[in-house]
Amino acid sequence: MSKGKWTHLIIHHTGAEEKDTAQVRRYHLSLGWRDIGYHYVIERDGRVVPGRSLELAGAHCIASGMNQKGIGIAVLGNLENHPPLPAQEKALKQLVGELMGRFQIPLANVLGHKDVPGAATACPGRFLSMDSLRSAVMAGGVGGGSSGPAPPAAGNDGRERIYRVQVGAYKIRNNAENMAGKLKKAGFPAIIVEGTLDSSP
Repeated sequence: MSKGKWTHLIIHHTGAEEKDTAQVRRYHLSLGWRDIGYHYVIERDGRVVPGRSLELAGAHCIASGMNQKGIGIAVLGNLENHPPLPAQEKALKQLVGELMGRFQIPLANVLGHKDVPGAATACPGRFLSMDSLRSAVMAGGVGGGSSGPAPPAAGNDGRERIYRVQVGAYKIRNNAENMAGKLKKAGFPAIIVEGTLDSSP
């Protein structure tokens, strides 16, 4: 399979509390598959374990043809029951950023399994926030399809200067969630930050 065909990154959880990647691989092989279905698995200590070769189509997401065009990344564990461990979150952010740069994949094409059109699943679990992941990757200055953002300018005090874009502030959380949903639908990463009237971002 040509590596140039990878256009998406699909994020999963393994959905069970397996001991390690080897256990997941044994299970997938027992189903008659040629190898583990994911291209990468992130273990509890943050170690990124290569899975299925990137020369092969995946076996992780049939919906929208993602097995053929989406690199499958799985976080070990059932993230319906608990959040990923800090080491896993860090490794996931780094791996996503690296693959986006390597294959020129835009941030809008980094999807949770359940976000893929046609997928009927809760994967990657309610405790893995795709909004937080995209925001962390964006803050890290990694982006597909371009050479990346320009380095931030330094202020007079020598600290790096950043620029935030705020769309609105709402007293009702549901209104904030509706706006965030519209932004995400339009392809813009959006997160909700809770504060008070006198707090700054």
